Amino acid sequence: MKIEVWTDIMCPYCYIGKIHYEKALQQFEHADEIELEWKAFQLNPDLPDKGNGYPVKEYLTQTAGYPEEGVNKMFDGIKVLADNAGVSFNLPNAIAANTRDAHRLIKLAAETGKDSFVLQKLSKAYFEEAKDYSDLELLVSIGKEAGLDETAMREMFNSDKYLYEIKQDIQEAGNLSIDTVPTFLMDRRQAIVGSEPVELFLEVMNKAYDGWKKRVEKEKEAEPQLEISKGMSCSADGMCEI
Repeated sequence: MKIEVWTDIMCPYCYIGKIHYEKALQQFEHADEIELEWKAFQLNPDLPDKGNGYPVKEYLTQTAGYPEEGVNKMFDGIKVLADNAGVSFNLPNAIAANTRDAHRLIKLAAETGKDSFVLQKLSKAYFEEAKDYSDLELLVSIGKEAGLDETAMREMFNSDKYLYEIKQDIQEAGNLSIDTVPTFLMDRRQAIVGSEPVELFLEVMNKAYDGWKKRVEKEKEAEPQLEISKGMSCSADGMCEI
């Protein structure tokens, strides 16, 4: 069963949601049948990149226009979620920056199955360590931790590689009326939006899996059986009938 997740590094709820999903997956009886794909989303594609980000609180109050009281209240709520998830909370000191290159690194890592690892490291750098995730040296460092080739990473960052794929992910989200992250889309039939509790993730995963499994079995039953009329032929070992 395929699970697609639209996420953005600068979304704190995406980090918590990923943790909750992974905890639910550990309890899910059919985890070996899950195909996971991380999809790119950009909350603000106009933010500066290449290590030129600025304090997230300044971004929220001055650029996004949120009142400081509202921002502080949001931070308080996220801290509760972070404490419950067992991760450090350093969001008030975090850096807001363009996530495009971070998403490109995730795409590169996906080629070797390291995308979840890289996303985890990027999210931690933002949420817990208050690092500028648009800084190329930080991105290369995280990629090297995942076993990615440094030359390949630097060549990618100096090219347009994966920019089209990122645009396609965002366009696909729009086509599916997805405008909020994180969005966990399970079998294109069940969705969880936000950092919901582990129990709800597990409940929805089971529901989605049951529907997927029944449909797969029904499709198998409906598959036409191959009928063979056999005449003279040659087999793969080179032997021909006489």
